[in-house]
Amino acid sequence: MDIKAYLTCKKPRRSNRLVEREKENKTHKTIKYGPLGVFDVLPIELKFHILKYLSIEELSILTIASKAMRNLVEGYRVTRPIGRHLIPTPHPHIQLPQEKHMEYFKQYQRLGLLMKRSTCLYATKDRLKLVNDFLTMIMCCNSNVCVSPEKCLALSCFGKFMHTVIAGWDDSECQRAFDAICQHTSILKNMKIVINSKPGIHGKLERETRQFFRKVFLDHCPTVQDRAFWLSRILKPWPMVHQAKILYLLYGASFDTGDILWYEMCESTPANSEESVKYFGDIANAIQTLHSQTKEWSEDDIISVVDELTSLPEEWLAENVSHLLLMCGDSITSKLMTSKAINGRTVELCSITTSFCLVCVKNNFSLNYVVTLIQNIIQVMENPKERIHFINSMMDMFKELILDIHEFSESDETHEGELFFLVSALSEFTKRLIQVAFKNFLV
Repeated sequence: MDIKAYLTCKKPRRSNRLVEREKENKTHKTIKYGPLGVFDVLPIELKFHILKYLSIEELSILTIASKAMRNLVEGYRVTRPIGRHLIPTPHPHIQLPQEKHMEYFKQYQRLGLLMKRSTCLYATKDRLKLVNDFLTMIMCCNSNVCVSPEKCLALSCFGKFMHTVIAGWDDSECQRAFDAICQHTSILKNMKIVINSKPGIHGKLERETRQFFRKVFLDHCPTVQDRAFWLSRILKPWPMVHQAKILYLLYGASFDTGDILWYEMCESTPANSEESVKYFGDIANAIQTLHSQTKEWSEDDIISVVDELTSLPEEWLAENVSHLLLMCGDSITSKLMTSKAINGRTVELCSITTSFCLVCVKNNFSLNYVVTLIQNIIQVMENPKERIHFINSMMDMFKELILDIHEFSESDETHEGELFFLVSALSEFTKRLIQVAFKNFLV
């Protein structure tokens, strides 16, 4: 080893004037040509201390100023995992009033935008790892302060964060995000247990599965197409009978506690239009969403799902089927009814049609819709005998329902009300048929 290499080449000077000038020239060049300008002169600790006083929005804007600034902000974000920029205050596991939810979600949307911009040069695999790390930190099971997971905002906050991060990704990358999150949380194991068990046996798992998929993937979708995409990712891997059960698991009627009303559709009917919307509004909206996704869901698929759904866990009451179909819209209802007509399922057709009339009368809807639906059904019946049989069976169904209710009307006021609505439905329906039959004479 040559000791001369460690000796100074110049004699020590009494004055530091030239040294100070050299430092000034170096600082001047750094400010002039450095990627961060004056910021480059500061030590990294001081830079991070300054960034601490910036808001999430300001940090997010800095990440798109330059590559060097993006690297600086990302370094600050990574080395300050417990800072206020990662978990906004108050804590997401506390219960907040409903009017403050949107304001709180916006904080996580801004946080997601910061993550999206600061990791824009990362590979998808690395970005998903960061998303999963954030999910691990925010999940209720990893928190000591979460009192009521059913009312907790943590998963909803993560859902808002996640949708912001993956906005603009193509379908294959979104599929990878779905697979990564499901694998990270083992939620599909819970799903498998629920769908292979009798409804209601695993109430806690049902609530957790419903809340996870709704809050993380479905509730914060910005468009119908996005919601259809994520709903398809959840349903498509499973057989048709399980798809119907999962659909009801996600959007079926439930108690305020979160427990799902599996047998309610087989035992009772909504008392008014408000209850009807509460029971069937979400699930009808989900079916319409799938119907709009024509690339993955054909009309036959939708019909099969609705058929399986209305037989789960047992055969639904015809009035409840009518409530659901009315909310699903004309297109789905017409396709389902004509499909039953083509397959010769006359008894089901008659039962649902009479229930349509009953639901319309109860909710003060016009029966013109029912008459138009019957005309569409008759048109797909090629044999005149089948058409006559269908009409006669439909009127016989009215008679049987009225007689059945009449037997119980003496001791139960509820049945008296049902009898009134059923007779009114028959009367209104007959009026519409007479108007159609004598249309030329009534003009």
